[in-house]
Amino acid sequence: MRKAHEMRMVRTGKSGLEEWVCPTCGRRLMLRWPPHYEKVVAEPGDEEAGHVVRSAAPVTVAPDAGACESRRLRETGIGPAIPR
Repeated sequence: MRKAHEMRMVRTGKSGLEEWVCPTCGRRLMLRWPPHYEKVVAEPGDEEAGHVVRSAAPVTVAPDAGACESRRLRETGIGPAIPR
């Protein structure tokens, strides 16, 4: 089972990209949320860990979304995290 690290947002740039950092391993991402989703890994950190970011806005997954779609949303930080 993969270990989970929770990322924290540290700032939002003028372009709208948010900077997220993992305090556990130093992973650093630049994220822009949908509809113009963008993700840039600035510092990889622990690539074996599952990294989760939490959005301030609640996100729902359509009931007909398949397991793969739900997993993709969760792993990109768009969907709800797996309960611990």
